Amino acid sequence: MKWMGLLLCAVFAFTYAPSARADNDLQGNPAASSVYGQTPDLGTVRSVSVGGQEVRALPMRVGNLDILSPFTSSLSSLGASASQVNPSNLPKGTPHSQKNEFFQLNIAGQRPIVLQIGKATAYVDGKSKPLLAAPLLMKGQIWLPVFSIAPLLGASARVAPDGTLHINPTVQSVRVFKVKGTLTVTISTSAPIPDGKILMGTTDNPPKIYFDFQGFSMGFNANGSTDQQTVSAGKDEIDQVRAGLFQSFPDTTRVVLDLNKPMQASVQPMPDKTLFAVLLVSPGTAAATVSNVDNAPTGNGSMKGLTIVVDAGHGGHDSGAPGKKSVEKNHALDIAKRLKNYLQNMGAKVLMTRDDDTFISLEGRVSYANSHKADIFVSCHLNSYTGSSAGTETYYYTSQSKNLAYEVQRSLDAASGLPNRGVKSARFYVIRHTSMPSVLTESCFISNPHEEALVMQPSYRDKLARGIAQGIANYVKKYR
Repeated sequence: MKWMGLLLCAVFAFTYAPSARADNDLQGNPAASSVYGQTPDLGTVRSVSVGGQEVRALPMRVGNLDILSPFTSSLSSLGASASQVNPSNLPKGTPHSQKNEFFQLNIAGQRPIVLQIGKATAYVDGKSKPLLAAPLLMKGQIWLPVFSIAPLLGASARVAPDGTLHINPTVQSVRVFKVKGTLTVTISTSAPIPDGKILMGTTDNPPKIYFDFQGFSMGFNANGSTDQQTVSAGKDEIDQVRAGLFQSFPDTTRVVLDLNKPMQASVQPMPDKTLFAVLLVSPGTAAATVSNVDNAPTGNGSMKGLTIVVDAGHGGHDSGAPGKKSVEKNHALDIAKRLKNYLQNMGAKVLMTRDDDTFISLEGRVSYANSHKADIFVSCHLNSYTGSSAGTETYYYTSQSKNLAYEVQRSLDAASGLPNRGVKSARFYVIRHTSMPSVLTESCFISNPHEEALVMQPSYRDKLARGIAQGIANYVKKYR
């Protein structure tokens, strides 16, 4: 099938503004109690709206499986875009004659979602994921299966009583932690937050601070429920954090901080527009900024009393990225074990998510680190892309992790002798859901024959582990 050209239209901005409410709780529009995890009656769908922008073409029903809609031009409101496929992202063994049938959806900080016209399969990081229906090319437009694609984008898809199928970005997680003694709350979303789309309010009796994310549906890995739930445990002056869909169609998700005493919130600008951050201080206190907090070195660098969780990526049936002669999981484990030894010699208590060839789920790794109240989390990986891709890089997600990432990358780069690909922010599960400063290292490219040959040498893996350990030590010295 010929590609026909994927022309992206102008970005649609959603500007509706539901009225602000001052309720003490999460009870807004009664329709907010609906559940979108249940299979809807596809026969009721009459139109499609993406991020508040109506898609003009009438949707197409594919039996009782899914709804097709040409909404690639509206993907920007979901934090994504569509493009022709990068040949390096094609599934292995794709015949040359079929290459023009593929395209990809791009999400900042994540691997692209690769799709094929006429095939009900998506490919993410080389792994296939079944779709309820296949994308189609009709009259020069790509029609996507809504209920299949939405969760891959971190979005929700719900049908309103009037038959409109709404696709919205979601509020995904809340983290409560301290940075240099200042109580900090970060709220992550699946797509960048437009200016003016968050309303903040307070109540006095009992004390609460709430944030309304207008145009965002519920996420929180809640199996589709829009009902109120506790989304984060409390810390110090915060008793707990709750969230719920406060208003439906258009959606507003409310996040509520239940406080033990009155506090004031200072909103902090973040370079990552999918992250909303506030600092909580006592009323009348001048709040520090995140940058000031992050850049105030203290302490003597001792690791005594610190608990560090070292996470060896992949394991068991999950081999990770393949090289010509080896696989990622084995090198990641060896580097992690060596890193453990170095950190223990520096005085830290080190726990490992796995110390043999065992598969541990992403949720299990995160739960392990959080339940042990680790001070630092580091996940060891090797990269893979094309044979010419080269170098080291370190990823972080939360603001509290940024300086740890820079220190680890600086030392890892010096130890590896490879090109420095720098520090990057990404939404990897293990660094997004851990509550302590967390980083994910990509020490080299196993897909690069030269770098694979290096990492197959025990002495080189030892260099990498020593570099990561030194970066952690430098971070502790400067920032703890």
